[in-house]
Amino acid sequence: MSALKHYTAQGYDGFKQTVETIGKGQRIVALFTGSKILTTGKSWCPDCVVAEPVIDQIIKEPPVSETDVHFITVFVGNREVWRDPAVGFRTDPSLKLTCIPTLLEVGKKAKRLTEDQLTNKNLVIEFFVDEE
Repeated sequence: MSALKHYTAQGYDGFKQTVETIGKGQRIVALFTGSKILTTGKSWCPDCVVAEPVIDQIIKEPPVSETDVHFITVFVGNREVWRDPAVGFRTDPSLKLTCIPTLLEVGKKAKRLTEDQLTNKNLVIEFFVDEE
């Protein structure tokens, strides 16, 4: 049985604070997704809505066992915030996000899955299992 600790962060500053709280030397996986619309409870981002159930299912029963994983769901904001080229998610050299949803291992910029890849359950499972 694995130990997956789940966090939620709102916006870029919330993400940075959460990573700081978890601390260095920990395995941190973050899902960057569009914020939810209050009236519907769904993200404004259609790709995020499609990927969400796949990811939720895997983090409920994560396929990792030997290490603790800190999982952060990061809501990037509304469409206007996300589309701003100056938003921290796009400009931070350790992230350089170009699309959402994006799943990445913090500190391993090259280890990421994006958009349609996140609807492939096997790819998402491999992402958690595959320690580089």
